[in-house]
Amino acid sequence: MIQCCKPHVPHGSEICINGVLYYTAVEKESLMVTTVVCFDISSEKFSFMKVTETFNRDLPRSTTMINYNGKLGLLMGKSFELRVLEDAGKHEWSTHVYMLPPLWKNLVGEETNLRFLGLSGTNEIVLSYKYPSTFMPSYVFYYNIERNTIRRLQIQGMEEFNGKRCYIYLNHVENIKLIQAF
Repeated sequence: MIQCCKPHVPHGSEICINGVLYYTAVEKESLMVTTVVCFDISSEKFSFMKVTETFNRDLPRSTTMINYNGKLGLLMGKSFELRVLEDAGKHEWSTHVYMLPPLWKNLVGEETNLRFLGLSGTNEIVLSYKYPSTFMPSYVFYYNIERNTIRRLQIQGMEEFNGKRCYIYLNHVENIKLIQAF
């Protein structure tokens, strides 16, 4: 059994990058202080990111963890901000704030309540409507952070969900061998 020296309760998002599992958690005693927990799978050791009060306040449940060029990235939901862990040993983060192109509302429409799905392999932030609508087609939006462009992709065959929540996952690949086994 793996023992951890600091009692905590996982909450929010998680991601595994290069054999390290990262996730947000709160301290078990206070349930107030949010931290980023790192678990090295090969050594089975835990470590905890030191977080400032400002950083702690900015780590809501709406934060999405991403793999940003092999580094841990945090997409902050309310500010459209990306924080990248530059040095895990020193707990150093860089901050990038993004502004959507002026014509983004033409693609998104008046429904501006979007949620982050993650980051594609081409460094595009992927978003979708947080709450689907019965009168609007299902779309996924790709925001290219380097070129400051946004594009929309319609998902076909979603009419049957009729406004119900549908979860979209990035980088999912079906295992053909598993299908052939049946």
